[in-house]
Amino acid sequence: MSINQSWVRSPDTLGVVMYLVAAFLFAFNGSIAKLAMAAGLDAMRLTELRNAGAMAVLVLFVLATNRGAFRIKRGEFRFLLAYGVIAFVLVQFLYFFTISRLPLGIGTLLAFLAPVVVALWAKLGQRSAVSNRLWIAIALTLVGLALVAQVWNGLRLDLIGVVAGVGTAMALAVYWLLGEAGQRHRDGVSLSMWGFIFATGAWTVLAPWWSFPWDVLMLPTDSPMVGFPPVPVWSIMLWGVLLGTVAPFLLVLGSLRRIGAQRAGIVATTEPLWAGLIAIFVLSEAVTWLQALGGLVVVAGIVTAETSRRSVATDPEESLPSPV
Repeated sequence: MSINQSWVRSPDTLGVVMYLVAAFLFAFNGSIAKLAMAAGLDAMRLTELRNAGAMAVLVLFVLATNRGAFRIKRGEFRFLLAYGVIAFVLVQFLYFFTISRLPLGIGTLLAFLAPVVVALWAKLGQRSAVSNRLWIAIALTLVGLALVAQVWNGLRLDLIGVVAGVGTAMALAVYWLLGEAGQRHRDGVSLSMWGFIFATGAWTVLAPWWSFPWDVLMLPTDSPMVGFPPVPVWSIMLWGVLLGTVAPFLLVLGSLRRIGAQRAGIVATTEPLWAGLIAIFVLSEAVTWLQALGGLVVVAGIVTAETSRRSVATDPEESLPSPV
């Protein structure tokens, strides 16, 4: 009994479980976001409202715990602005736009090409030493995507959705790179708070609040799952702010403290699998066994890319600066 209790309480185990729960919440948020978009709330407005809600929650949290984080240091303004626009405008909008045109599982798989993009940037852009496994990772990813898309029957995916999905992966990769750099000077909570502040400001300019379709929030959505009644859009958005953004973000921070960014990044690749399972059981999206196999191959490629990018930096015999 004591052995089991020590295993459950170990920081490593708890860290992995925290990130698994966060990945599930992120993936589930994608499924309910599709319900809100189907009810009439477009991807742009959904992202705008989700950002503003998360900003309000984090501002209150930082106000109560770390008021000094509201000070912006000299030379930090442009970085925080770029971080907010890329991380919380481009990434979220492109992701929601992608899954509005593609099945959830496929859209999420495209977004999670981001680790491969980061590895390629380390290899080609920064000229950092990266294991040759990177090329195996790229091959696995391409084969997996071919299985998912069933290319032998002709590419049956929406082309605009595919382009948006690739754009999501590129924006997500830049977000990770900026996020890692930003945490050298600021804690993760306040960094995200400022990101949401600047993102909300950007959305206010691009899509002013006085033209927001508030009436859509009162409309009913389709049933979130078999046996459940329809729910109003506003409840979907409340979930998206609290349990789709703030809660998984805090879980990720807790996970990073326990298992570090390297292992957490690999655990994060379970999100496409969660998304695929949710798409089947919640959204009733049909997935063939070949598409399911393709999803597993893509995840294998992503994990290989992550380990190839990290392995050289952690090798005591070939210690090199971090590629990001």
